[in-house]
Amino acid sequence: MTDNNIIELTPFRADLTRALARRGERLLAATDLADEVASLEPLEAYYIVREIGLDQALPILLQLSQEQLEACIDLDCWHRYDFAVDSLDEWLAAFALDGPETLARAFFSLDYVVQLLCLTQTVTVYDPDTDQVPPEDDGTTRAMTPDGFYLLELKTDLALKTHPFTLLDALYQYDLGATHRLLSEVRVDLPTQIEEEALRFRNGRMQDIGFATPDEAAVLFSRPDMRQRLPRPRQPLDNERTRVPSVYAGPLSENTLLPQALSLITDQGLLASLEQEIVWAINSAILAYGERTKDIKQITDIAERVRDTVSLGLEALLAKQEDGTLPDAAAAAAKAADLLAVWCIIDLFRHGYAATLGLQQEARQALCEPRFRAWYELAATQQSDEPGDRLERAFVAALLGRHPLRGGFDLARAEDVKAFACLVDIDVARVRLQRLVARIGQAALLP
Repeated sequence: MTDNNIIELTPFRADLTRALARRGERLLAATDLADEVASLEPLEAYYIVREIGLDQALPILLQLSQEQLEACIDLDCWHRYDFAVDSLDEWLAAFALDGPETLARAFFSLDYVVQLLCLTQTVTVYDPDTDQVPPEDDGTTRAMTPDGFYLLELKTDLALKTHPFTLLDALYQYDLGATHRLLSEVRVDLPTQIEEEALRFRNGRMQDIGFATPDEAAVLFSRPDMRQRLPRPRQPLDNERTRVPSVYAGPLSENTLLPQALSLITDQGLLASLEQEIVWAINSAILAYGERTKDIKQITDIAERVRDTVSLGLEALLAKQEDGTLPDAAAAAAKAADLLAVWCIIDLFRHGYAATLGLQQEARQALCEPRFRAWYELAATQQSDEPGDRLERAFVAALLGRHPLRGGFDLARAEDVKAFACLVDIDVARVRLQRLVARIGQAALLP
């Protein structure tokens, strides 16, 4: 039996294998699709649909539970505090492919205030018998409801795939009474109150699936306290099943210090707790970096940053324990596994982040040198055409960002950034910065 086979049989590797087996196309081919979808965590279901694409995911969409669908809308249709009705329209258009009844059923399964919010942002509702209806102009689009009670006026300028009147026709066909009550409330309720209530309920549901508030997520980018650790979060609901979505599991399959240490943990309860903490840390990083969950490439990049930053935090703590001398790879993984039993993942991320701040400070100090600042702030039209110069600017910009990152390593994609994954990464970047500062200074002195 080879070493690789042994690694694959560890509980953590087995969890990752199960998570990756739930990727979208494999799920679509399942003979028991309904059961497979029912077993998904809401966050998993969302990422699987996004990975496949809404235009291809209808078989899965039709099997989503109300909780799963609400999570999809909560994740996809809000940007911090603002609701995006055009994002909701993408989901409704996918359901509409199966007909008006499926469209109506999906809409009515959403949280009631989200239903109100969607209609509030797309139509104005008048009672022709009691309301003052403004004169119709050339740009006005109006229609009476099928029951003859209300006059609807199109409010949005967005080019929606599912026209609001088409949606309302489907709702009236499916449940006339429920649709009438919805429009009654849309007519009299204030849009701001509806949005505030919808946001409050959405925030509660987001916490239920492992997303902190933006303020809580910002803790990631704060210095850790060596004397007082953060408490471990609550235990997972089910210790027998991984809680890592496949889009997070992929980066965790790489052979960095964190996955190596996790592979040595045999206590299933501790492992399940750590996996849940990793999910929460990635969720928090998505918020802290200001990214949206609909871009799978961005989410994968953030999962990689969390993996690498936690690995760096483990290594930084090991270096302190060993007076600056790191053990060999096998011993480091074993000692890192011991640290995972003591420190929560959020704290380990904070230690990794703190390890980069000295390098960021050196980059900021370099800008105090007039020649270096003049080079860095040179207008784009005056910058050198030398490819290496572009990489060096990207390298410095990544260090100076709100959260210091490693950049300037790929000429084809100079804007790409990664997290620092180990202390050697930081040492290499420090030497690169020093040489760059020296080179810019010398070049400025040449005649």
